[in-house]
Amino acid sequence: MKVAIIGLGFMGGMHAQIYTALPGVELVAVADSNVERTQSKITEMKLTAEVFPDLESLLEGIEVDVIDICVPTDEHAKIAIKAAQAGKNLFIEKPLSLTIANCEAIQTAITEAGVYAQVGQCIRFWPEYVALKEFIESGKGGKLKSLSLQRRASRPTYSQDDWLNDEARSGGGAVDLHIHDTDFVIHLLGLPKSVYSRTTQGRSGPDHIFTSYQYDEVAVQTEGGWDYPEQYGLCMAFEAVFENASVAFNSASGAPLTLTLKDQKSTEMTVEQPGPKESTTGEGNISSLGGYFNELEYFTNCLKANKAPEIATVRQASDSLRVVLAELKSAQTETSVTL
Repeated sequence: MKVAIIGLGFMGGMHAQIYTALPGVELVAVADSNVERTQSKITEMKLTAEVFPDLESLLEGIEVDVIDICVPTDEHAKIAIKAAQAGKNLFIEKPLSLTIANCEAIQTAITEAGVYAQVGQCIRFWPEYVALKEFIESGKGGKLKSLSLQRRASRPTYSQDDWLNDEARSGGGAVDLHIHDTDFVIHLLGLPKSVYSRTTQGRSGPDHIFTSYQYDEVAVQTEGGWDYPEQYGLCMAFEAVFENASVAFNSASGAPLTLTLKDQKSTEMTVEQPGPKESTTGEGNISSLGGYFNELEYFTNCLKANKAPEIATVRQASDSLRVVLAELKSAQTETSVTL
């Protein structure tokens, strides 16, 4: 399976090293407008991929099966549509786009072309979050009563031309960072009836967002922002409270996924970390690559089996963006927004 990456920046570098670890998959090309920098990075990563200045020249110059899109979010739609029309399967980084119209245009393009696509909502594949979903479905703790998720980070400084801090290109922290937890809530519980949100504003627009989601029997809230001090790093965390148990995880504290059942002592839950355990290129926001590895392994395995991915689909990613946009509308109007 021959893969090409469009955009060898922060996330493109993450994907590149994972493709080299997947059996039967070969990274053969990269397209990036900064050819000199890209060639230098490929040499540093000890890759043999051919470099092109853009998607058009790549499609003309080399045959590939998969186009992996890691460019800024505002460019996703035009590249995804053109690649789909060329008959290429697509992996598209999250968020899928910044507008529902663009999401629908991408869906139409892949449907008409008969190609397969998946979106990089990697938390659906992150080992600790997968374990939480499995525990909920097992019923061992009884009914889920409440769920709280947090995603906090230093302001991103690693994006080319600082595009992540341009609200028009990234949507700010409320979209680019927080959409991970919104997507995971939907993955667990389906679409909420309504949302109520508050944001704090900063250099990239909505830098920090706090949201409550309305479900019939579960209290759910999330928090996500990248307005923390430079040395803060990244914290992704959750706490789930059940009738007879609690499950908690916090990446920043180093505390493992922890289960507390009834009157028993808290115990560490076994979590399998597949693939490379550490970034070998300096790419990535935490040391473990488990979730990134899992999503790309799942995607390429689906293609090998000639079947469409059922997790992190374009339609699911569209729903996640729809909910985040409703959250932003709620914050702007200071009212609850029905979905």
